[in-house]
Amino acid sequence: MRTSARAWTALGFLVSGYLALAVEAGVPRSPLTVPTPGGAQPPAWAGSLAGDVGLDRLGRDWLIGLAWILVPAVLVAFAVLLVEAWSRRVGLGPVLAAAGASLGISIVAPLLLSRDVYTYAAYGRVEALYHRNPYVVPLSSFPHDPFVALTPGQWLHGHSHYGPLFTLLSSAIVRSVASTGGTIVAFKLLAGLAIGAATALTALAAVQIRPERAPLAAALVGLNPVLVVHTVGGAHVDALIAAPLAAALAIAVTRTRPEPAGTLAVTVLLAAACLLKPVIVPALALWLWSLARTGRLRALAVHAATIAAMAVASATPYLAGWKTLRPFATLGGVEAWASPSQLVGRAARAAAGAHAGEAVEVAFLVLFLIVAARLGRRCSPADAWGVSLLLLVLSMPYVLPWYAAWFAPFLGLLTEDTMLIAGALISCVLALTLIPADPFHGLTTPAVMDGVHYGAASVLLAVLLVLLTKILGNERRAPAQLSTARAAPPR
Repeated sequence: MRTSARAWTALGFLVSGYLALAVEAGVPRSPLTVPTPGGAQPPAWAGSLAGDVGLDRLGRDWLIGLAWILVPAVLVAFAVLLVEAWSRRVGLGPVLAAAGASLGISIVAPLLLSRDVYTYAAYGRVEALYHRNPYVVPLSSFPHDPFVALTPGQWLHGHSHYGPLFTLLSSAIVRSVASTGGTIVAFKLLAGLAIGAATALTALAAVQIRPERAPLAAALVGLNPVLVVHTVGGAHVDALIAAPLAAALAIAVTRTRPEPAGTLAVTVLLAAACLLKPVIVPALALWLWSLARTGRLRALAVHAATIAAMAVASATPYLAGWKTLRPFATLGGVEAWASPSQLVGRAARAAAGAHAGEAVEVAFLVLFLIVAARLGRRCSPADAWGVSLLLLVLSMPYVLPWYAAWFAPFLGLLTEDTMLIAGALISCVLALTLIPADPFHGLTTPAVMDGVHYGAASVLLAVLLVLLTKILGNERRAPAQLSTARAAPPR
């Protein structure tokens, strides 16, 4: 497939834009980066280039303005690339090469926009260095730890909200890397490799069943600004979720492995994603449901036993009664951000009190479960997992930018074009949030929060309503419409 001049231009702008953002992050007190813990230094190359082009002489307001030029410019280039890929005017090779360059830049760039990685490292140090249980002991018990000192306040007095597999991984990184700077680089490298793997696996799945979509599918992951800048740039755990999800998709749609090994491999990958972050459970539940519908209960029992064994093996080091599991009730987050349910809930609270707002949030999640169950009855794995995770992101009490990693690997293979467009739009909206954060004062600026709570949340609410109307409308008109490209059910 030939790559058009317009596509080459978009690819060049994307890679150049990611490089420019990394260089701006090298400016001291840049609005795109965060403070570093004691013993760590930001990458020297970014600061050197920033000085060479004179960015270090700009005030903070000018740097904020520059960020608001660069990020929308990258989004425009991304949109142009998607249009060209949609029209089959982009080759897979150039997309993969540009994705590799972009992810590489993000890995070696200063830490971008978020300091959640400090929380990951802190939880790993609680176990690896202080020999305590991060699901029982709060981070505030270690105030002199360099990572705890920079951890956002909302995380200090609670316990870990992440899956036990990720905590094991975090503690392994801490044991393997002695320096604070090396720890940050290790998390960033892991995130970049995970998104790179997700890009390749998504392209592989597309080549097998929808080859004309392969460049588009790869671009929606490896060149997606919210994944390159926010997810890899901030070294977020959600990048690690994208890789097993994409691998499960590749196996489920290609059927290259003999049964029952193929279906069991899918189960293992989805279970691993859940043990990294429990919020991914809906994808695993839909897969098990598809197995149950085949009537092979013995095979289903093997899958259930495998999941149980993985959960026990990873969680046993941390079990300490019910309080060990209590943090998971928050679904892995403690703050409101760009959430449609929060937007509606605030209106409900203003009209009828606090309980009305809580009822709205529960109603969003119940509606998600109902729609996801309907999708699971009649959709291929790509549609069932992709659309359900897309709806989950829109239905949760908080929607953070890096959550796009949950659904991005599926976008290029979705049967409904409306869902694909919605996923790309959500990615772009989320990419515009958190800029600029104000990490040096520990607070996000009021203007950013207003833009998130009212601007981004309003757009995401409109997208959610469109998707629900489309799904329910399709169900009334033709129950099988969403599964016209359905893969064979698992044997």
